[in-house]
Amino acid sequence: MDRVGVAVVGVGFVGGSAHAPSFKKIPGSELVALCARTEKRVKQLSEKYGVRYYLDYDELLRDPGLDAVVLAVPTPSHFGFAMKAIGMGKHVLCEMPLAPTVEEAVKMAEAAKRAGVVLMPVLNFRFTPAYVQAKEMVESGKIGTPIAVHYREFIPVASIAEQWPAGSWAWDLEKSGGYPDFTLAVWSLDMLPWLLKGDIVSAEWMSNYRKFEEYGGILGYNTMGILKFSNGVVGSIHLSASVNQLASTTRLEVYGANSSVLHVVWNNKLLLYGPGEKPEEWDVQVSGTRVWGHRQLDEHFIDCISSGKEPQVTVEDAVKAIRIAKKIVK
Repeated sequence: MDRVGVAVVGVGFVGGSAHAPSFKKIPGSELVALCARTEKRVKQLSEKYGVRYYLDYDELLRDPGLDAVVLAVPTPSHFGFAMKAIGMGKHVLCEMPLAPTVEEAVKMAEAAKRAGVVLMPVLNFRFTPAYVQAKEMVESGKIGTPIAVHYREFIPVASIAEQWPAGSWAWDLEKSGGYPDFTLAVWSLDMLPWLLKGDIVSAEWMSNYRKFEEYGGILGYNTMGILKFSNGVVGSIHLSASVNQLASTTRLEVYGANSSVLHVVWNNKLLLYGPGEKPEEWDVQVSGTRVWGHRQLDEHFIDCISSGKEPQVTVEDAVKAIRIAKKIVK
């Protein structure tokens, strides 16, 4: 295909501010439409990007210019929306988690294989420039053989409350598959095996949920996991949504056999603690939709459709991450 007609379904932050502008600019893609349940934001964005908009998903799927959909809708809608699109021969780029259950994610993969269409999960951490550089540094031997890893992701409780207020689908275990710690864990649980070249073979989780009455009674989680990888690396994860804005951070730490340690702070700084008196530092200079890898992943999606390539991120990768995250819920 020399042109792939794409529609973005769901125009919240990720759909409207990351995927939509990306597909508008990617060579070989044509943003043909946007879709949402309510008109206010989708109409505004459709005018901005000069595309059609739909309030009815079934009507969107009948658009003659449509080849692929990007599903940036709430997790409970992923399975139904994806199966409809696949059933009509459309390629699907789906946000994570692919579905609330492993069984539904597997059914999505089987349906896509039968239909001969691309079903690709949005595992954008693999395309995030800072993590890509960290992987290159690890593979070049900067820290020797990796022996341990730690990842922390602290999100302000006010931000979680704004994104998923009390009573929303995110707090319904049946609809979402788990609380927001489950929903948000999948990206790091995919990134770490990719970075370290080893599957997670063991995971033990403990959580402490603090009820924030001042935010409608949502649960500010502190969830910690201990991991063992197939190549012997040990790891830990600390996911938190009970902190204030000042404590918000994302930090990856990789410990090497030569006593050096590599840190990735947020998505724009790398620090290598080697034998010298001071750590070496690298600033990752990217902006816009490339910061967390969405533009790069979207480009890869178009390339896979156009050229028939196998995606670098697969449903199997997504299922592995969901399986480990499900242990949080249990």
